[in-house]
Amino acid sequence: MSTLALDPKTLAPEIEFDDPPSRTQSATRRRALSTRTRLLLLGIPVLALAATALSFWLAYAAKFEETDDAFIEADVHPVSSRIIGDVLEVLVEDNQIVAKGQPLAKLDPRDYEMKLAFARTTLEQVVAQIPQAEAALAKAHAASRETAAKVAVAAAQLEKARLDFDRAEKLFTNEGRAISRQDLDSAKAAFDSATANHTAAVASQEAAAAGVRAAEADLIVAKAGRDHAQTVVDDAQLQLSYTILRAPDAGRIGKRTLQTGQHVQPGQALLAVVSQDNWVVANFKENQLAQMRAGQPVEVKIDAIHGQSFHGHVDSFSPGTGAKFTLLPPDNATGNFTKIVQRLPVKILLDASDSKAFASRLSPGLSVIATVRLKP
Repeated sequence: MSTLALDPKTLAPEIEFDDPPSRTQSATRRRALSTRTRLLLLGIPVLALAATALSFWLAYAAKFEETDDAFIEADVHPVSSRIIGDVLEVLVEDNQIVAKGQPLAKLDPRDYEMKLAFARTTLEQVVAQIPQAEAALAKAHAASRETAAKVAVAAAQLEKARLDFDRAEKLFTNEGRAISRQDLDSAKAAFDSATANHTAAVASQEAAAAGVRAAEADLIVAKAGRDHAQTVVDDAQLQLSYTILRAPDAGRIGKRTLQTGQHVQPGQALLAVVSQDNWVVANFKENQLAQMRAGQPVEVKIDAIHGQSFHGHVDSFSPGTGAKFTLLPPDNATGNFTKIVQRLPVKILLDASDSKAFASRLSPGLSVIATVRLKP
């Protein structure tokens, strides 16, 4: 028998053996590993830089407190009539700018002009009574002086009559009736008459003094009547001045319901004057107020004015939260309590230069975003 050489490929032509890894595959794997290493080494400083930037941003953001619960505010002066009347003329239009004291409308003045004329006539009549009262007082003083003189004369006559009666009585009693009873009686009668005349003169003087007091009282009444009549005239003039409605402050006209021919009543709201002095009321959360102080600078952005930043400062803080000043303040003294973060209104004053430049576009009620810088 002959021995045949065995060839693996002849014996098993369909069996294929795996080749060992080629050099190309090894190089590819090395390149992939190198790429991942480079990416990892590059990502570490990028992440470190991002973390540093984030820390800087957080530190910077901690210097500010911001809220979008903020609005522009201004004084709104309601204008109403103080008297009853009919509107004769309306002198302003909606949104018109007016100055303080500028006439806004006129009411029919005829009724009040008649009242003023009547009050002036009454005043003239009362004033005319004062010279009469002064003349009566002067006359009373003259009568008082006259009665005083009569009292002096009566007193002198009484003294003379008393002395004559004393001498006559001595002559009749102590010197053996040097005079007759008739002479004594005559002296006695003269003394009694002088006494009566003196008493009458004193009474006349008292009456004259009472007349002086009465004349002085009449003069006081006349002057008081004059003052009262002057007050009535002043009141009539004041009521007449109310027929012209004037602006209580400078600003713009709003909410005008006044029309010509309208019958108005006292206290009836007719229009409003919106002041051009604006400020911002920002409602910050209570946990935003820890480092907030008056005088800190504020940046304000108004939704209605895009791309424009306004500057101002914190002016003051409200004495109570917004919930405390509501019509029905919350009562937390109950068994169940849920803490709700409260908001405190903060008044922010805008810089004069910014507010004047955009005065025509700043209106109360506009929404704003207020950012307070807590630290420099």
